[in-house]
Amino acid sequence: MKRRLNILCLMVIFVLSYSVLEAGYFFFIGAKLGVESVAEKEDTHALRQKLMHMKYISLESHSFTMKGGELFSDSVYNEKTGKYVPASYSSMVVSIDDHPALWEQIVSKLLTFMQIGAYIWAIVLFVRLIISINKSDIFNWKNVRRLRRLGLALIISFCCSFSVAYITLYNVGEVFSLRGYTLELSGILSGTMLVLGLCSLIVGEVFAIGLKMKEEQDLTI
Repeated sequence: MKRRLNILCLMVIFVLSYSVLEAGYFFFIGAKLGVESVAEKEDTHALRQKLMHMKYISLESHSFTMKGGELFSDSVYNEKTGKYVPASYSSMVVSIDDHPALWEQIVSKLLTFMQIGAYIWAIVLFVRLIISINKSDIFNWKNVRRLRRLGLALIISFCCSFSVAYITLYNVGEVFSLRGYTLELSGILSGTMLVLGLCSLIVGEVFAIGLKMKEEQDLTI
């Protein structure tokens, strides 16, 4: 049973670590493009501006929101057939200067660092929890506190991610619009961390109830 538990725990750690690595990957790609532009002696200032203003946006077609419009209002070129085929975009990356206020930039940076910190805190708590379980020291108040803090860390991470996405969406919406589409949050925001955080809190409360029942039973005896 421990082997099965360890495998499941490793899968959870992988999910948590993936979010951190994903952010690091995109940062590395941006830095790599900057270095390559210098090596090729391109207009580094123009490229730097494009990278700084790069935004990932999620789109929802008006035809899906009952606002009218064609189901496939765009088209893409199919290299296999050499023809254009009907298409509808769900997300894209655009380079656009959304002119965020200074305080919004500062808040977004702080929230991003808080999000990464919460991820790392959650991973550390989870590893400590697994070590305790492998030592057969499972039902104790330390693990209850760890589960509660783990849930809190994951929910904080989600809230930070949501806030940054909302600020970005608001600023982009002020200067960018695409015919037949509406900017929306759901495509750029994952609820995985929120679900994991709530599940962790639930398990923590189950542990707490079980421990209280055990303590009351011991006092009764």
